[in-house]
Amino acid sequence: MKTKTLLFFILLFVSNSFGQIVPREILRGQVVSDSIEIERVTIFNISSNKGAVSDDLGYFTLYARPTDTLVFSSVVIKPTKLVLTELDFTIKIMKVKLNVRVNELDEVIVSPFSLSGDLVKDNKNLKVTMINPEINKLEAKDLMIEGDEYSSPKNRAMLPDGSMEYAMDLKRIGKSIYNFFAKDKPKESNYTNDKYFQDVVKEKFTYHFFTETLGLKHDEIGLFLSYCENDSSVKKLLAPNKEIELIDYLISKSEIYKKIPKN
Repeated sequence: MKTKTLLFFILLFVSNSFGQIVPREILRGQVVSDSIEIERVTIFNISSNKGAVSDDLGYFTLYARPTDTLVFSSVVIKPTKLVLTELDFTIKIMKVKLNVRVNELDEVIVSPFSLSGDLVKDNKNLKVTMINPEINKLEAKDLMIEGDEYSSPKNRAMLPDGSMEYAMDLKRIGKSIYNFFAKDKPKESNYTNDKYFQDVVKEKFTYHFFTETLGLKHDEIGLFLSYCENDSSVKKLLAPNKEIELIDYLISKSEIYKKIPKN
């Protein structure tokens, strides 16, 4: 009897816990700034691992729920993190104010007394600092500098030892040929994903991302992803740290796809 009662309370607790999980719904928002108009901002929901990109006016839509964490990033803004609350879903359009990234340049002072205009006089007054760089031993070896055994005077009266003074260094030549071909060989990515490209992209992005951000019709989404999948370099963009590059790739690729004549 005690076992049945304990099991009943456990099931009741589990059912209440699942009942408290709020399903994600569409959140509409706009990114704004006091100084400049912000466009093409990446909004990534790290709680659901899905993202979206704002349009030219800063508007965006994505699925979210309270307690989800959104990360806003762009070239012109400082990365901003926002934790959603229930109040954000009561507003028709949630406005998010972002701070513009300021690239401060080093101060340069130009003095009119630095140079006189007289080349001879200025050349004498200029301070010259001699630099003695440390010589790389491996690079010095490739300079073909003769060693003491070759530069020292030879005693021609002695019998030859069988060595050739200026023979080709086959080992060094082989190393140079290998480095020449190895330099142009692309490095292979260590990231592998057994899932299909279309499945991974659909898991990462919402339906509204394809229709509103990329401007695709419902029946064009699958064809567009098949079009992208033909690119051999797209597989590496599925890595977890390549979300921003993947979004930029899909946006640029969609512009090309929409210009292709449809039969």
